[in-house]
Amino acid sequence: CKTVKNHEKFHDIPIILVTHLYSPVDVIKGLEAGSDNFIIKPYDPEYIFSRISGIMQAKEHPGIKEQNQPLDVVFSSEVHTIASSRIQILNILLSTYETAVRNNSELQVAHERLHYTNAQLQKLVEDLEQTNESLHLKNQERNRLEAALDAANEKIGKVSHALKNIYRNCIQPADKLLSNQATQPDACDDIIKASAYLSAGMTALNNTRQYIMTATMPRTWQGIRNSINNSVEQVRRQSVRYENLIPEDIEIYADPCLEKILSSLINTLQDEKEGPGEIRFSFHVREDGYVITIKGTVEGDGLEVKDTDEEMSLVLEKILSKPTLCLVREMLALSKMEIVRTGIKDSRIWVDICCPKTSVRFVSDIHDPIRL
Repeated sequence: CKTVKNHEKFHDIPIILVTHLYSPVDVIKGLEAGSDNFIIKPYDPEYIFSRISGIMQAKEHPGIKEQNQPLDVVFSSEVHTIASSRIQILNILLSTYETAVRNNSELQVAHERLHYTNAQLQKLVEDLEQTNESLHLKNQERNRLEAALDAANEKIGKVSHALKNIYRNCIQPADKLLSNQATQPDACDDIIKASAYLSAGMTALNNTRQYIMTATMPRTWQGIRNSINNSVEQVRRQSVRYENLIPEDIEIYADPCLEKILSSLINTLQDEKEGPGEIRFSFHVREDGYVITIKGTVEGDGLEVKDTDEEMSLVLEKILSKPTLCLVREMLALSKMEIVRTGIKDSRIWVDICCPKTSVRFVSDIHDPIRL
């Protein structure tokens, strides 16, 4: 640009500089080079046409010729010598100002569009959050239904297995004995045995019915001492002495079927050996919870001594496989309880029922907050 403007033949040719105009120094350098105008990148054809038209119109009306005196301008610690005419300087300044106004207008439009886009984006985010929340609730409901279905299928499987065991261990033997009695009218022992099988089968069926109903009944806090006393009354025998050593202020959070479970366990312990004896109930604390111990003492010889964990485990499985204890383990699990140990030693047979700490409370603590 400077070379053209200093040329004797071409100095009157208008020159428009195309620049990004990153700094005011660009304007100073343009004036120093003698340019007639600026076009700022980016640009469009209409803007270029209007700028060229303006310069051509100004060329047709040159105005008064003036002698340009070089002017030294200090900007950004540099000295720039400007020899442009006043009209050139004015055109460049107006062009720069016009560009600034246009850019500001475009920036304002862009800002409004951005604001609108942000509003739309915020609405989309809110809609997405609502959709996610709805999906989360649906997933929770689906998981709940799947868990309920799995639990129902598991319960159906356990009930089916229990009914098969009842038929195999109670109904079939009783039917066989009664069939023999038809050919042996005087076989009274067979009738008694068949009656015992049928009685055990009825107990097992009642347990199965109770297990099916547990899902519809809420757990409640129950006084364990009173529950044991009520359970004893259902199966009490004159030849057996019952001793309940559990304090009255202990409550356990369990299903309403707890008394039925305890009576079944007590009855099974009594049936281990006919004759006089004693059944004692006690309560103990252990590291991970509490233990209800049911210990029976039965007079008579022939009881096996079980000391090792393996032998006690075998005794546990043998006792729990009895028809009268059908589904007892599963019903205890509904109350977060389990039979952890059983055994026979020194003419004593015992069963330990473990309860988690969260399922046991002491009434004295409830009425005496200072103890808490």
